[in-house]
Amino acid sequence: MPAYFTILSATLPVFLIMGIGFFFHRRGWLGEEVEVGVMKLGLNLLFPCFILSLVPGNPALETVSSAVWAIALGFALVASAIGIAWVVATAGGIKRGEGRRTFSISAGVQNYGFVALPIVLELFPDNQGPAGLVFVHGIGVEIAMWTVGLAVMTGKAGFRSMINGPFIAVMAALFLNYTGLYRFIPNIIATTMEMMGRCAIPMAIFMIGATIGRYFKTGIFHEAFRVATLSIVVRLFLGAGLILCAACFLPLPDDLKRLLVVQAAMPAAVFPIVLARLFGGQPQVAIQVVIATSIVGIVTAPLVIAWGLAWVAV
Repeated sequence: MPAYFTILSATLPVFLIMGIGFFFHRRGWLGEEVEVGVMKLGLNLLFPCFILSLVPGNPALETVSSAVWAIALGFALVASAIGIAWVVATAGGIKRGEGRRTFSISAGVQNYGFVALPIVLELFPDNQGPAGLVFVHGIGVEIAMWTVGLAVMTGKAGFRSMINGPFIAVMAALFLNYTGLYRFIPNIIATTMEMMGRCAIPMAIFMIGATIGRYFKTGIFHEAFRVATLSIVVRLFLGAGLILCAACFLPLPDDLKRLLVVQAAMPAAVFPIVLARLFGGQPQVAIQVVIATSIVGIVTAPLVIAWGLAWVAV
């Protein structure tokens, strides 16, 4: 098990890069056109390349059951967390029309990919298994977000929105993996995909910080204490506990357990900010959730990971 300070050194750079992205946007050094272009580049090219270089042949995905477990848990844990967030929001006095729906999806969805992946890579440098499961697990999270989450937000699901570059890349990577066709990919193509994929992680983390900066408006902290407190309870305690219990008590492969421990420590995802803006939610509530869980997560993430790895015994 990695020592606490090893985990701290793995998590802090992620939050620092987010902070740099936030700073660049607040200084006005990132125009909207640049942001949109960089996001499209990552979504349609860099992350698909990274997935296609990481998943096929990954030892954690030798059996179909590993992929099934990863996807099923991605869906079930996030759907459950959204339900928990709804109950906590109701009990905490966040009324309908004041951001209850936005809070539920924001606090219920952890930053399952772009923040978790570099931490997994840093913590397990000699084991590509957990990293290979990140985006497979993310398929389940995406399904939960676009079905249960969007149903909470709008009353209807949006299956079409799941069909994006990373989703298609995961499906293609799993096909290559289980058919063995990845062995016939020329080395020059594999190397090219790997090189482009390496750019995806720091760029995505940087853009998460820039996205927070974009929606960080004057007055965003008005009446934010209740939302911030409840989001920390849901995301960093109840949600973390739910994921850690799954890792400890379910008959899962060790690499998936390692990934779930890291997932348990993650702050709220940024994308619900966009969902709230697009589908009539309360973006300021989503921003409050992301900021609160990210700031507190700097302290709690190493603790949760260190304790979780010891408890789950992986």
